[in-house]
Amino acid sequence: MEIKTTHVGSLPRPAAMQTQILKKETITHGDLNTYLADILEQQMALGLSYINNGELPRADYVSATVARIAGFDATGVAPIPKDMEELPEYSRRFGGRNGLITLNPKAPVKLPACSRPLAYVGEAALRQELEMMVRAHSELKKKYPQSESQLFFTAPSPGTVALFLENNYYPNYQAYVAAVGEVLRREYEIISSYGVLLQVDCPDLAMGRHTRFRQMKEDQFLEVIDINVRVLNQALANIDGRSCRAHICWGNYAGTHHCDIELSHIFEPIMRVAPKYISLESSNHRHAHEWEVFKRFIFPEEKVLMPGVIDTTSTIVEHPQLVAQRILTFARILGPERVVASTDCGFASTASAASVSGEVAWLKLQAMVEGARLASRQ
Repeated sequence: MEIKTTHVGSLPRPAAMQTQILKKETITHGDLNTYLADILEQQMALGLSYINNGELPRADYVSATVARIAGFDATGVAPIPKDMEELPEYSRRFGGRNGLITLNPKAPVKLPACSRPLAYVGEAALRQELEMMVRAHSELKKKYPQSESQLFFTAPSPGTVALFLENNYYPNYQAYVAAVGEVLRREYEIISSYGVLLQVDCPDLAMGRHTRFRQMKEDQFLEVIDINVRVLNQALANIDGRSCRAHICWGNYAGTHHCDIELSHIFEPIMRVAPKYISLESSNHRHAHEWEVFKRFIFPEEKVLMPGVIDTTSTIVEHPQLVAQRILTFARILGPERVVASTDCGFASTASAASVSGEVAWLKLQAMVEGARLASRQ
């Protein structure tokens, strides 16, 4: 059978678009349509099974959603990873920001914070982004009639919004996350109504341990996971889990990650998320060994694993044979029909900061597709 392929969502912006961003030039609707068609076509030409808009219309994977929610008028501080806090000599190399976290504790980054009751106000903007992607994909299918590519669209989980944006209004964390979940329910349902796969980004279930909740004891963090999973599932109540993906990661920032919580410690609670497809980092130096967890823990029968077989923080392009070996490791444990090859995380967590350059990212995606073909034959 054919092993399918995907990525996590964020792709490096085309060079011309990156130049416009650096020059702070206005990117017009026409420009965006051109860039979007280009990035969708590259994915289809490679033969990726599940593709998206690369998150091109967004500054990062959270702010676009937050811009569609009224109530974030205060100012908070971005979370600091514990590994960077413990390594002052290393953290001084950074100016302070990488995506939505602070890499240099002495240069804190400010983010919006909740200051009043939350309300969803961004339906028109969301529909515009979705329609642009769906329309471009439909046009390209005429050029690539053999392509069986399916679209997916990303949105942060309620716990992820709460992870990055502080609460200055609701009486406690649980009430805050519940309020975020209630407004995001509308976002999720709109996305699903377009017939695309909804991907919910959930770094709160792993990266949250060594960032916002780094001072907690582990059992306290597991209680946070329980709250976040319950709220997420409530927000997804009207969506078929078979058309939904959850991406769980420890962050693709340039840290040592020696403070990451072990997958085995969070495996059981994160498997209670409603989506059928579970995306996990599985190839970087900190988590590549954790395929063994799937030999010791029960992976729910109704779920499909999307293991990362490409490291999105390294410029080394994986050999297709190595990719095939990684895929086969999971396929032999779970069965090939329950494995979709993926990247560890996004290639570009913000519009201005890609983990690797575009030319490298596309080589890596090509290696993943070739590796999946090798694994399929084997």
